[in-house]
Amino acid sequence: MDKVLLYNVGYGSSWKTIDIKHSDAFPSQIYNYHKHRFYEINLISSGNTKILLKDQFDEGETLKIVLTPPDTPHYISCSPDTVYSRTYLRFAENFVANYIPEWKQLSEVFSENGRIITLSEEEALELLRLIEQIEREESMLGQRLLVYYVLLRLHERSNEEIGQNQKPSYVWEAMTFMENHYSEKIDFSALAKELCVGRTKLMTGFKLYTGDTMGEYLCKCRLKNAIQYLLQAETIEYAAEKCGFSDSSSLIRAFKRIYGMPPHKYVKRLEIHALE
Repeated sequence: MDKVLLYNVGYGSSWKTIDIKHSDAFPSQIYNYHKHRFYEINLISSGNTKILLKDQFDEGETLKIVLTPPDTPHYISCSPDTVYSRTYLRFAENFVANYIPEWKQLSEVFSENGRIITLSEEEALELLRLIEQIEREESMLGQRLLVYYVLLRLHERSNEEIGQNQKPSYVWEAMTFMENHYSEKIDFSALAKELCVGRTKLMTGFKLYTGDTMGEYLCKCRLKNAIQYLLQAETIEYAAEKCGFSDSSSLIRAFKRIYGMPPHKYVKRLEIHALE
């Protein structure tokens, strides 16, 4: 069950083949390491963001697009003092695979581990207009044709030099280890040794690329999974035990520190949001 909790299939909404969502607000403390079972085109139009893929890293307030194929972990965070504006286009493979002859070639734009592309203002506006046109289109055929055109444009763009920063592999490996072992007691010195890197270098590099200390990241990882248990009507005591907290009081304190409210209030907000 624990590994399944990494998936955020619908972000609170119900859809089957294609979905579009716009968001424009100051970011919350919601933890954003996740993967899902669909293709996602994430247009970020504002916000001081940090984005980590397995083999790419990007930070800053540039216009950009993040492309992720199914089952690809990715991490996106935004500074809370900047407005985080983004538009998602998400679709299932069966929405396009049997209808676009060049699908196999075009799907390579997402890359095996995802892709980050920095955009000019003109490129971002063109992409936004296309996504909004897809949203307005009532016929499934029309939507598929527009998605096809979006993929063509992105494929052309991806053939250009992207020029993104590379991050040390040990940062991603440490993230992945904590995601898979959040319920356990983790010795960071032993982890550094396992990753063949000095403890200080690991701790410093992790903070640099994620914005969190390893302790903060592990705590957020545990809270993210605890939320899933609570949404399934499990008790706080059960969630604490399953997610690596020493007791329910530790979980409640961590909730208040990270989210600014107790668990029951936060979960209630998520349930209300899911109904909207």
